[in-house]
Amino acid sequence: MVYAIVSDIHSNHEALAAVLGAIERLPVDVLYCLGDLVGYNADPDACVQAILPQARAVVRGNHDKAVAGLLNLDWFNTTAKEAVLWTRRSASASTLEAARKLPQGPLEVEDGILLCHGTPYDEDVYLMDSVSIAESYRFLVENHPETRFCLYGHTHYPQVVVRKGERKKPEVLRGQEEVRLERGATYLINPGSVGQPRDGIALASFGILDTKRLVYRNLRVAYGVQETQRKILQAGLPPELARRLSEGR
Repeated sequence: MVYAIVSDIHSNHEALAAVLGAIERLPVDVLYCLGDLVGYNADPDACVQAILPQARAVVRGNHDKAVAGLLNLDWFNTTAKEAVLWTRRSASASTLEAARKLPQGPLEVEDGILLCHGTPYDEDVYLMDSVSIAESYRFLVENHPETRFCLYGHTHYPQVVVRKGERKKPEVLRGQEEVRLERGATYLINPGSVGQPRDGIALASFGILDTKRLVYRNLRVAYGVQETQRKILQAGLPPELARRLSEGR
């Protein structure tokens, strides 16, 4: 099977449209979404309406929870909080209800795949250092031993981590656009962010996981950044949210 993996759309309709267009041109069987459909940018309704009918499964992110009133805003910095409050005021009732109903990760799907937003043990924790990596593998061994691919988002950084045996130290594979996968290994895979990349590359990011050929690819696609920025400023959202899109930060 070939799986398209998207995460952290953050109400960026131009980026999402470009990614979905790219996915349509690939031999993809299933689309999964790892959360944060909303927040930061100016098109929450359009993004929710575009992704939910196409994704076989979606898990919620922290911005989805905040917009739905399920997470205390004290967790957010000033800019993120402003965007959450704007989304609550501006999104349709159906979008807010959809955000409220998104399931919590981790979510077991098929082919030994587990979906989560942050880490498998806590949906709000960032999986980005040796401690969170080690705890994620411990959790998988104890609670989801059949998992081969744990897919996660939240950090906005594409990353692949592999452990080839329970007693071996996990290896972080950074900067590789294509990874040949090994049978018997367990992978943590982050496809990066569709709507607000933060790794210095101002392109929408997503992943393609081929469990038959045992290949994972991180793909990037250009989109209408200036149009997204125009909408942010026109909506009265913090200008910082528009500026950072040009920088991929």
